[in-house]
Amino acid sequence: MRRKTIDSDAGQVEGRHADAFWRRHVDMGVASFVIGVFALLLYLVLTPHGPDRGALEVFGGALVVWWLAVFGPIGRRAVRTRYRRAFFMIWSLATLASIATAIGLDGGSRSPLLVMLVLPVLFGALVYPPLDVCVLALSAEALFVALVLAEPAPGASRSLVTGVMLALTGGISVMASINRLVQERARNRLGARLHEMATHDGLTGCLSYLSFRRALQAEAARARRYGNAFSLVIADLDSFKTINDTYGHDVGDAVLRSVAQAFLSGARDSDVVGRIGGDEFAILLPETGSVRSEQVAQRLQFHARNCRLPVEATVSYGTATWRGPDDDLEDVFRRADQALYSAKHAGRDRIAVWANALPIS
Repeated sequence: MRRKTIDSDAGQVEGRHADAFWRRHVDMGVASFVIGVFALLLYLVLTPHGPDRGALEVFGGALVVWWLAVFGPIGRRAVRTRYRRAFFMIWSLATLASIATAIGLDGGSRSPLLVMLVLPVLFGALVYPPLDVCVLALSAEALFVALVLAEPAPGASRSLVTGVMLALTGGISVMASINRLVQERARNRLGARLHEMATHDGLTGCLSYLSFRRALQAEAARARRYGNAFSLVIADLDSFKTINDTYGHDVGDAVLRSVAQAFLSGARDSDVVGRIGGDEFAILLPETGSVRSEQVAQRLQFHARNCRLPVEATVSYGTATWRGPDDDLEDVFRRADQALYSAKHAGRDRIAVWANALPIS
């Protein structure tokens, strides 16, 4: 189907929303990390007699400067690139390493800071894919084991409880990420279906009238900007009311579907096919002059004449070409419509081009 104009616009909007979302996620992550470092500094103030207080203060201050001055700005740029996922994984793993370093300086597995190892895992569970959350959970558990093994005489019961807590938190985070992914996919499928229903005709699969008009307006604006001509073909089934009255609306609908598929098959990749009335279709031909539009119309006619129909039916065509910046879009529509009526009056089942106003059988 020729949906590139509509789908491209929707994709651009979705891309802008995604970039904005991930920039907010970077800002939230930086803010959370800075708050965490200040909580660490407050902890150091409240426990002045613990080990390596001077080193921890310097380390915490350096982390704040690094995250605000380097990692945050890099992240805001990375979200607009294909390296976004890699950046967030490196960021989260670096956060885990920073927390493990602080724990090591604070006494190792006996430090109350040990509980902070779960924070990057919980943060990742909010938006990361399940595989990435699983990597973070295993990394947090591995760091915990390394800290425990580095202790000459760790508290066995306390280490066991902490290890189990980290494992449970990691497992819950992975399951939450999987559940979120399932919900997102269902929501995306629903959104795609609603987008399809809003922009396309349910019977034929062509663009709806309003969506086709938006595509036509966008092409007219582009033509005025770059000076490239575009053409419009209007196609109408001949004596369609007679088909409905004689054979019933089910047969009439089958004829419409078959003819629409013929147009979609015969149109070029850049063309846009819309259903603009009960038995009337319009085909936008970007960057196409009068001579080429006639050739495309003939190809559409060939496909329509050779498609399988439940009953005999013919189609008439009218084409018109944009004349330049002073040409109004409604006038292009009007000329194509008048060319269509010229084809009808000349005997139907033929093409009329506004430039010469002579129907082509």
